[in-house]
Amino acid sequence: MTITDIDFKSKTRELTPLDREYPERLRVIQNPPRTLYVRGELPGETMPTVAIIGARDATDYGLDVARTFGRMLSSRGIGIISGMAAGADSAGQWGAIEGGGKTFAVFGCGLNICYPARNYRLYTEILSHSGGILSEVPLDSPPLPKQFASRNRIISALADVIIVIEAREKSGTFITVNCALEQGKQVFALPGRVTDSLSKGCNQLIKEGAEILTSPEDILEYLHLKSSGEQILMEKDTSMLTDSQRNVYRLLTPDATHMDEILQKSGMSVQKLTAALLELEILGFSECTKTGFYRRKI
Repeated sequence: MTITDIDFKSKTRELTPLDREYPERLRVIQNPPRTLYVRGELPGETMPTVAIIGARDATDYGLDVARTFGRMLSSRGIGIISGMAAGADSAGQWGAIEGGGKTFAVFGCGLNICYPARNYRLYTEILSHSGGILSEVPLDSPPLPKQFASRNRIISALADVIIVIEAREKSGTFITVNCALEQGKQVFALPGRVTDSLSKGCNQLIKEGAEILTSPEDILEYLHLKSSGEQILMEKDTSMLTDSQRNVYRLLTPDATHMDEILQKSGMSVQKLTAALLELEILGFSECTKTGFYRRKI
């Protein structure tokens, strides 16, 4: 999707390593972009930054985790770096916006091309929330595979920490991970079940030495942003729920469960269960992923 704003070119800055605004994090890598095309802001040199990356076809659970981490970390003043790709990347960036923080998207095409097109709203929200978009290729450059592979070194260079939410055994995510390791960055990976194809890549990373990602506290502690005795809970506070709502919530899992199974375990009538599920969804404790299937939201 091409952005047709007639003032787009005038709003785009072109930076080289000789410019003062050019990020120091990029200047020190082995192959810094010769030209950086920028709209909006760039992450400040003293701003702690975290890249949230993962599968484009992430599970509902993976999307929920990415969004939650983006929200919680950005609320602590951490800039969220990603590529605005479908799936885990954009979920993390939406979370950053919800957390009231800043997020920065690195494109593999010209900045006047929103790719994927369905992320146009995210594109505009990033800019309207004092974030930024950047690319090393000129305006009007189409989204070519080699450019996306190349831009991954920029994502890892701008981030102090890289977290991988979900990834297959052979995934493009590993390009970013390898760049991060070459740049001396710390990689965290979300563990998953050995039977899940989208967890095999993360489990392999952990096996090879990546840190296990269990909560936002892991990242805050690594970045020395966690106060002594501080604890951030990812679990929702259920004290506001009624007994029936709480009982149903306990039966839900991050994976979608059919209503018939919940009905059998709850011992409730269909009418009461339907009401409780609807109330939980309105309160943000659950969601209906498709007709008849419900899952817990983090």
